[in-house]
Amino acid sequence: MEFRPIKKKKTYEEIIEQVKRMIAEGVLQPGDRLISERELADKLEVGRSAVREAFRALEAMGVVEVRPGEGTFIREVDVGTIIETLGMVLVLERDTVKE
Repeated sequence: MEFRPIKKKKTYEEIIEQVKRMIAEGVLQPGDRLISERELADKLEVGRSAVREAFRALEAMGVVEVRPGEGTFIREVDVGTIIETLGMVLVLERDTVKE
């Protein structure tokens, strides 16, 4: 049996998890506007760069839509996007395990 180091989650990953959990619990619904980067950073007591990175990752996953000048909104769930995202996660996880 071989032990592997435990990886700490990065701040932006924790933010992503919180947003995804709020969506799963129904706290955030499609079309809802998230609070601004600055407000969220203050509320979570993290840097704005971590929030910005989380928003970018969530946008790449198809979870949110960033509308310049308007804000960040929860997107409607699209099965195709979910499948595509899961495929990318599996590839990344496989590469991580190889390392």
